[in-house]
Amino acid sequence: LGKLFKRNREREVLELHIPKGAPHGYKMVFREKADELPDADTGDVIFKLHEQEHPEFKRKGADLFVERKISLAEAICGFEIEVTHLDGRKLRIKSSPGEVVRPMPRGFDPLSEKDEIEWECLEGFDCPGIETVARAEETDVGVLKSVAISQLKARGVDVGAFVVDNAGCQFKQCSYTEAMDAKQPRSDAKMYVVADPTASKPHRMMKAVKGEGMPTLKSPFTYGNLFLIFDIEFPESLPEASLEALKAILPPPLHAPGAHAFGHRPQRIPGFQRGQHADWRRGV
Repeated sequence: LGKLFKRNREREVLELHIPKGAPHGYKMVFREKADELPDADTGDVIFKLHEQEHPEFKRKGADLFVERKISLAEAICGFEIEVTHLDGRKLRIKSSPGEVVRPMPRGFDPLSEKDEIEWECLEGFDCPGIETVARAEETDVGVLKSVAISQLKARGVDVGAFVVDNAGCQFKQCSYTEAMDAKQPRSDAKMYVVADPTASKPHRMMKAVKGEGMPTLKSPFTYGNLFLIFDIEFPESLPEASLEALKAILPPPLHAPGAHAFGHRPQRIPGFQRGQHADWRRGV
């Protein structure tokens, strides 16, 4: 004898509340809200977020990036820029007195997906006051770093620190400042903290506004940073009369005419005129 089932259609409205800081690809699951089938478990309804690109702001994790063009005079003498934020607030950002804006190193792309996060190692420290968001029995630091920036970040967890001891690893979701404020001595542990993103290093962004980025998922009162990417516009030419004044205030040239290493003058090749190129080979 077969079984007879009756099929009913029901309509239910699901309210979707997107948490602050939810990243692109974040999934929200409604358990057992899909179709019901005889002798089978009820399925789930899964919503996957697709983040729409903004014409001006670019997002990377909890950090925001915005590009601005400045003149060479602003790069050397200082600038003051007004940025309208996503919520309509106007931020006035200016350089410090005497600060010089340098172009980014060749090949450095702050929005690259190949994220090379720097970690600071604090041997003999722990941060027990910060909640542990994940645990692992692994103690290989390289593997733990990969888990923090790939697997956990894909789940919407921005790990700011992790602690390794003989029992395994504890991942912490926090900012650099929170981790450093919570650190406590512990002889059998090593604490790894994501390096300060606003630290003044050559490969860092030229200007960072702390706390003006996106909120962090599951920690909505912790915000990322807003970074300004500068495109320096150089002049086509300069008046000849102003060149001497510029030379007087700028650092001395690295390749001054007439200055030769070790006091030797360059050799002249018979029949070789200035402006031509020579093929130099040892012993020729």
